[in-house]
Amino acid sequence: MSKKNKTVEESGVINQALNNAELRNDNANVPAAQPKKGKGGKKNADKPSVGTRIKNFFKGTVSELKKVSWPTAAKVFAQFGTVCLVVLIFILIIMGFDSLCAWLLELLVGGIA
Repeated sequence: MSKKNKTVEESGVINQALNNAELRNDNANVPAAQPKKGKGGKKNADKPSVGTRIKNFFKGTVSELKKVSWPTAAKVFAQFGTVCLVVLIFILIIMGFDSLCAWLLELLVGGIA
């Protein structure tokens, strides 16, 4: 048999991959969930105070806003113009469709009366 006709299984690629694979349950290493404390249980000592959490929230917000790449004023005005143009086009399309429907309805009602 020539080398070109050799299948993948014959070359041992699949068998080698299967032999090297570990077939076990990865959930065995996950620790079991801790039972929750009832009303009489100890409060969570790791949880920061409300003021600290609010302060951390605003610090994180400012930090994320510094990472944002803000567009230039020229780019904002160009995009604003594009949005206005598209809105105008859709207004004209909807007005034309509305006028057509009104005209057809007038023909229908006018023919009955």
